[in-house]
Amino acid sequence: MKQPSRHLLAIVAAATFVHTALLIVVRARTGAVDTYAFQSIDAREYHTIAANLVDHAAFSQNPAPPLRPDTWRTPGYPFFLAGLMLIVGKSPAALLVAQQLLGVLSAALLFAIAARHISPRRATVVTLLFLLEPYHVYYSLWLMSTTLQTTLILAIWLALDRGAKPLWAGLLCAALVLTWPGALFVPIAAFAFLMTRAWHQHRTQSHDVWAIPVKFVWICGIATSTWMFRNAVVAGAFALSDQSGIVLAYFKATEVVLWSEGRTADRYLETSLDSRQLDHSHRVWDSIDLRLFDHHYDKPEVNWRNLAQGNRTDADSFVLSSELALIAVEMMLDLPLSTLGCGLTRIAQILTFPLDLGLAPPNGVTINRARSALVGGVYTLLAGWVMFRLIRHRSALVSAGFPLLCTLALLLAATPQTDPRFRVPMIPMLLLLAFVPTRRATNFHPAENLSS
Repeated sequence: MKQPSRHLLAIVAAATFVHTALLIVVRARTGAVDTYAFQSIDAREYHTIAANLVDHAAFSQNPAPPLRPDTWRTPGYPFFLAGLMLIVGKSPAALLVAQQLLGVLSAALLFAIAARHISPRRATVVTLLFLLEPYHVYYSLWLMSTTLQTTLILAIWLALDRGAKPLWAGLLCAALVLTWPGALFVPIAAFAFLMTRAWHQHRTQSHDVWAIPVKFVWICGIATSTWMFRNAVVAGAFALSDQSGIVLAYFKATEVVLWSEGRTADRYLETSLDSRQLDHSHRVWDSIDLRLFDHHYDKPEVNWRNLAQGNRTDADSFVLSSELALIAVEMMLDLPLSTLGCGLTRIAQILTFPLDLGLAPPNGVTINRARSALVGGVYTLLAGWVMFRLIRHRSALVSAGFPLLCTLALLLAATPQTDPRFRVPMIPMLLLLAFVPTRRATNFHPAENLSS
């Protein structure tokens, strides 16, 4: 057996052990495997849609007929859960146990990628560090799409790295966008990578290398458009979801306004949907509702208490989303320096989270400052080391290829929010960027690699 194969088997065994041990520990400490399954209200929605897909072949959040077609969620994760339900049933515990297999698959994918660029031993170290990354394992216990997103990004990375046909990369990118619309920048990053590689190849290869990025865009666009066409049929809007404007206004633009007012300490209170916090001041959200009122949305139910949670109103959801997107853009254009400063600062906070909680705890939450600072310090070292290497070896920025471009894409999609779920798919890419040798050639294609 070849050495990389032995290491891969060891990685699969280690990943199986870690995820099995995780379930055992949670069961022993809390009395149930699915204790954290519904930590987010989003998880209930995913589970309900998946159950309706299995029982009624309907993509709907309604718990019982009539099953109104849902346009808030995209189909990636609900279809994944529905597939699991057909095999293991609807029990959240069974679904979470099955979801752990994604963690094992992600570890195998990361090792397969890393072994193409570094020695099997180093690739093993990178993969083990990813396996033990706390947020990665914690969010695998939620019925949320974070774990699936990570697996899809690693699959895209491997497909691009091995020069697979654009069909597979395009379909995988479409699946990622349909799992989390915020990942829309990732296909752009993949296209930029393919174009850069084509540019370096066209001088030495006779065949049409430009056809690959073109086919990739075509396949990704067609696959994504199928869901948009579905929404056009059921709701009259050719769009992925009706949540984009809502997220942009009630979460991203709100963060900028709080930043400009020097009230970032209140961000967890101002943007909280926790029932215990609903009576707390949501002044920025109230101001957004007033703008909606000025746009002739004067119905009582058209307010942040419904809209920010994706609850249905009598108004057209897609028209509302468009109006909120315009309001959000106006808010941020009115505060250009705050938008830039808040966005850049939050990118740093995403990479170093929870360091900011340890240094300056926000209002309304209880924080173990010492632990937050310690854990955040580890992520800060990782991000700082990667940044140092990329600055020192500036010529390697292009050669870092997809992992660097994809990380930037995910950061742009997440900022100015600092939810650690957004960072989980970035960790394997940051780890490999941190471990790639700087003194010998690697396969980070195209161009020169991280070498001095």
